Amino acid sequence: MTELVIKNLSISYGSKNILSDINIPAFAPGSMVGVLGPNGVGKSSFLRALAGLNKYHGSATLNGLELGTMAHQDRARQVGYLPQTLPQGTSLVAYEAVISACRAVRPDLSHPQAQKLAETTFNELGITKLAFQPLHQMSGGQRQMVGLAQVIVRAPAIMLLDEPTSALDLRWQLQVLDVVRRIARQQQGLALMALHDINLALRHCDYVVLFGNGRVLACDDVSRVMTVDHLKTAYQVDGRIEQCSQGTPFVIVDRLSPTPHHHRE
Repeated sequence: MTELVIKNLSISYGSKNILSDINIPAFAPGSMVGVLGPNGVGKSSFLRALAGLNKYHGSATLNGLELGTMAHQDRARQVGYLPQTLPQGTSLVAYEAVISACRAVRPDLSHPQAQKLAETTFNELGITKLAFQPLHQMSGGQRQMVGLAQVIVRAPAIMLLDEPTSALDLRWQLQVLDVVRRIARQQQGLALMALHDINLALRHCDYVVLFGNGRVLACDDVSRVMTVDHLKTAYQVDGRIEQCSQGTPFVIVDRLSPTPHHHRE
């Protein structure tokens, strides 16, 4: 069972405050959480802080242990982070890259065990055909899938995924979100995923954390967070929340808000 609790968290760069007073109660284990908000609001900074790449003030505990004071190896084992930047296009083949990522945080595994985990991960993501292809011969979307495999193969308690579908076409976007959600549920872990596509989040996520104006505007079940008022406050648009014939909510944007409120850059 995985429990992440965030209290009074703030993130700054020098004298510039990015996020303040972030309080997020524990999500149900096995959940996928959409991290939403406009460009520049701090979504990436928030994920990087949890991954140990940005300093923060306040408290972020994983199963009662403060993330900021965990040893690097322990945090790397428990927290898997996928940045927006794609894996470098090196001559390394995908299989080697994923095996290396696994062994880096799981020295307890034998090489055959790591190989088995890598093979399972490639199968789950549907990218077995890429296994022995050099990264420099891959498209951006293919390298993004390999980067995701490097996170999944470690079986972390928390997956922090920053725009994991940005370089993918529609089919692969759905594939990624379905796989991540299934793995989170199977392992009773958590997946926090920064997304720009609100409708993807509404379809796939259990919860949404909506950032705006340097703070959390709302954090709850997706149906409670995505409201007309929150759309206007966060994105400065006038829109509607409709339902498809199968009952899934989706956002329709009608126009830019006539009274725009500039968010933090």
